Amino acid sequence: MAQYKAAVIGLGQIGLTYDFDPKREKPSSHVFAYHLNPRIELVAAVDVRADQYQALHKIAPSVNFYQSMVELLKNHSVDIISVCTPPVHHLSAIQYILQNTDTKIIFCEKPLVSCVDEANLLTQILQKGNRLLIPNLSRRWNSGIQRVKAHIANGQYGELQKIHVKYTRGIHNTGSHIFDLLHWWGGQISEVQAIKKIKTSADYDSDPSYTFAFLIDKNILGFAEAFDDEQYYLFEIDLYFSKGKIEIRNSGDDVFYYQVGEHHLYTGFKSLYLERYENQLLSESNLGNAINHLVNILDGLEHPICTVEHGVYPLYVAETIIRSFNNHCSKERVRL
Repeated sequence: MAQYKAAVIGLGQIGLTYDFDPKREKPSSHVFAYHLNPRIELVAAVDVRADQYQALHKIAPSVNFYQSMVELLKNHSVDIISVCTPPVHHLSAIQYILQNTDTKIIFCEKPLVSCVDEANLLTQILQKGNRLLIPNLSRRWNSGIQRVKAHIANGQYGELQKIHVKYTRGIHNTGSHIFDLLHWWGGQISEVQAIKKIKTSADYDSDPSYTFAFLIDKNILGFAEAFDDEQYYLFEIDLYFSKGKIEIRNSGDDVFYYQVGEHHLYTGFKSLYLERYENQLLSESNLGNAINHLVNILDGLEHPICTVEHGVYPLYVAETIIRSFNNHCSKERVRL
């Protein structure tokens, strides 16, 4: 079977250092995910910080280290490149890779670019070629979250009617996952209304957090509430259907499925009863699953389940929430 070569641009948390956290599932970084995959040879990595050389070699001792992406790409021809730099550098890195290499897949961290203007430019650039840019909207790779999608698609719990979200850490950081999942499960968000701005640790990265209401395709009502992660971390989603409910808890580690039955207290009314639950879903590595998916794409066995369109969509929603807040919490249409 073919062996593919990979490189990683940026050795921060998701690029490398998450795998030094003993509580995280392994692999949790691009470096370790490539290093563990038997079909991939991780040949090189780059970071502007010279001290990341030692951290890299604790996990992957034989990988070549560079402080310049240009130098790395002069010395190595690779099939997959992971872009794990801060978002402000994503567009320039992607442009350089497309213009100067034959790399088949660019696997890019979220948010895909830093603003809507860059998203529009990126879409135009990619229309001129046939290479793949795949965003790492990581929950798409999780089998438990994929089962939630399947249950919604087959109508097992009836019509999706309302959505409640609780989150921390920014409408670009955590928001990328929220908006992608809502889009994947329910359809496009058509309208938003910011309600209040909340302080979180993402403020240090200029990524604001808002409590806001939203509407999906004119008939699914939603409410998202931001919390300060210095008090506690939250990522929870409740999906209310005409015939049941699905709860996403503990950052997606637990999923609870409820069905409708006769109310145990009141005649003529119905209530929700726990049907089943799945736990420890994050014990499987989302990044490990993603890299397996990239290999299958290169083998011609699968099509991408996450596209550029999915990657830029959250930016339009985030921009609209900011516009709503700046316009005295007005209702705003999401313009795609």
